[in-house]
Amino acid sequence: MLIFGIFLLSNGFIYQKFYRPAEIAPIKESNKPPVVVEMRSDENKWHFNPDRVEVTAGDRVILKIYNEDSYDHGWATEALGINKRLFPKKETEIEFVASKIGEFPFYCSVPCGEGHYRQKGVLIVKPQD
Repeated sequence: MLIFGIFLLSNGFIYQKFYRPAEIAPIKESNKPPVVVEMRSDENKWHFNPDRVEVTAGDRVILKIYNEDSYDHGWATEALGINKRLFPKKETEIEFVASKIGEFPFYCSVPCGEGHYRQKGVLIVKPQD
């Protein structure tokens, strides 16, 4: 059993070091200061403001989202595995590393009313220079 475990670990290391394609490797966090994005869920408008966020791959991102409504919203993007509840009349911080390059939709993940399905935006992660 021990030999099998050592065999699996060594093969995983060899794959990551020599065979894994670069485009599927995780992007490491940069040494730059965090990118802070102030965002609001506009009161009774079912809208994130801004609804377009641009960062660079490797950036540590801190979203500070203030929910102006008197009911809950959510902020989610499946590409990065984030789903966070936004409580009424409060600011919520969501922190993550932009570890994938591309355009990723984000949306309200808490059913919140007639405009729920319009409450969405896009997170754009640009390649590093």
